[in-house]
Amino acid sequence: MSIVWSPGVRDSAITGLGVLLRRPEWRDSDAGEDITAAVTAALDDTNPLVRMHAARMVTALHPGVSAAELAAKIGQRAFTETNRVVCAGLIDQLSSTVRDDATAVDTVLEQLLETDTSILAAAVNDDLGTSLMALLTYLACVPQTPFAARTIHRWCEQAPQYPATATAFARHSRNYLAAHGTTEQQRAFQLLGLAAQACLKRWTSNRAEHLTGADLPPEQLAELRGAAQVAHEISQQIYFASGAFDHTQGREPAPLAALASFGELAFPVLSTCTKLHDPQTIHHAVETMVFLAGLDESRALQAIAAAIPPRNTYAHDGLAGTLVIDYLQRLLTEQRSLVLDDSHGIAAFRHLLQTFAAAGNQQALALAYTFADVFR
Repeated sequence: MSIVWSPGVRDSAITGLGVLLRRPEWRDSDAGEDITAAVTAALDDTNPLVRMHAARMVTALHPGVSAAELAAKIGQRAFTETNRVVCAGLIDQLSSTVRDDATAVDTVLEQLLETDTSILAAAVNDDLGTSLMALLTYLACVPQTPFAARTIHRWCEQAPQYPATATAFARHSRNYLAAHGTTEQQRAFQLLGLAAQACLKRWTSNRAEHLTGADLPPEQLAELRGAAQVAHEISQQIYFASGAFDHTQGREPAPLAALASFGELAFPVLSTCTKLHDPQTIHHAVETMVFLAGLDESRALQAIAAAIPPRNTYAHDGLAGTLVIDYLQRLLTEQRSLVLDDSHGIAAFRHLLQTFAAAGNQQALALAYTFADVFR
């Protein structure tokens, strides 16, 4: 029997009663007990749509209780709820108590996730998975509560084995990555750096796995794909958090000077991600590095050169060529001493130009014709 998720009389009635329950003049009136009883009963209704509407009112059922007690009551409901959408609504209500008692919420999540270890494995990106990951990410990055911090650390430390949850964490960490100058920014980058290192270690552990025609068992193939997936997601989320995408869309990003701490944290993580040599990962990393180059032009040039290996398919992409060659031309105009007088700068510039020229990029070939004159 399928569930019909359409408005009905009973669920609309519960919504209305919940609105009344939030108003002290109704909650404390003679009708208050009856309203509370009706909403409470709706939490156990056989129709999940009715339960979903009732779940949104669960905090109004317990006015005046402590955050810890409220978190425990919501947790008790979540433990027995069988519908993932309804359970997601309860977790969203649990989130409303997190700033008042993060430890209590952490305890509830520990009980919930250890009672049902498949709750995230089932669907990390559905309503329930999204609500849980958002809450876990907050707890791990901001108050750094024991269970959330331990769980996210494990997923990052073993990212190739936990690609779904590690990727979801990277996605939910974007706002913390952009929280400039805060401990949560440092913590988010630390965890993503741990995940990136785990992915690189797995990716480079056995060269034979990458040979053409290698017949890999499903477990090995899944880990390699997981490593590439997580590294790509990390580079993408750092790109968005940096403001580079906003800049391409004509929106005003944060002043470059305000991104100094971001740059210090981002460059090492991005450099690790690019060592898997995935073209999409490289592109997000290079876009971010170019955007942040003004913070430290020498650092950016070295990092971009290291991110793009010779004979990688990335150099054959038109967008990549436009991005990198435009960057090199800007350096020739604005940072001549870096590419004319600095031996490391010259080597990095030459590597990038040769890589794209060898790939047949017309801009690179045109610039290469003047290369000897420029570096006389």
